[in-house]
Amino acid sequence: MTTAAVSILRDVATEPFAEHESTSERAFDYDRTVALSDGVFAIALTLLVLNISLPHLMHLHSGVLGHRLVHKNGEYISYVVSFAVIALLWVRHHRLFRALSRIDGRVTALNLAYLAFVAFLPFPTRVLGVYGGLPAAVILYAITVAILGLLAALIRYHVREARLVDPSRAYELTGPGSWLLAPAVFIASIPIAFVNTTIAKLFWLLILTPQLARWLRSRRRAQH
Repeated sequence: MTTAAVSILRDVATEPFAEHESTSERAFDYDRTVALSDGVFAIALTLLVLNISLPHLMHLHSGVLGHRLVHKNGEYISYVVSFAVIALLWVRHHRLFRALSRIDGRVTALNLAYLAFVAFLPFPTRVLGVYGGLPAAVILYAITVAILGLLAALIRYHVREARLVDPSRAYELTGPGSWLLAPAVFIASIPIAFVNTTIAKLFWLLILTPQLARWLRSRRRAQH
């Protein structure tokens, strides 16, 4: 199954449709790719809430129910973290595709691989919510997000090398460090998870560094 999936993506990547299509056909390919991507992101965000399980009660005692609901904090935290991660991924994906003048087969293949991991993310979210104190749960989540970040960086690298970027929107793809920050942070958290899973999860907050830096710069400008 894995070999077949890789073969299909390879065939898609070598399809030279973008070089021979008319302007309307290129727009059609672009619109369908973006629509599929937004749909996968929307479904992944929606599925996250299903990872919060209902407590099992032998008797309908309201006090017990409240206690059980409050003590599902691991599942609540994993939901919030994953919602923030997927939302950030969607914003960056949206910004990337907004900068493109057209797409080609390789962009399509890389984007499909990327979406496969977006759709997969609710599963490690569930594992993290239930077994967040175990290194394996943290590592599975970290690897998934790191792969997503690396695939995003590959797409970004390809569109620049293949000259698929609209020159008027080239500024959307500035700052290579921010695109590599997420995979670097999540990969670096893996050895930390073997020592302390809580510190490893807190380490993920470093992906917010660019947003924090931009906020601080805007604050300084406002003060001056």
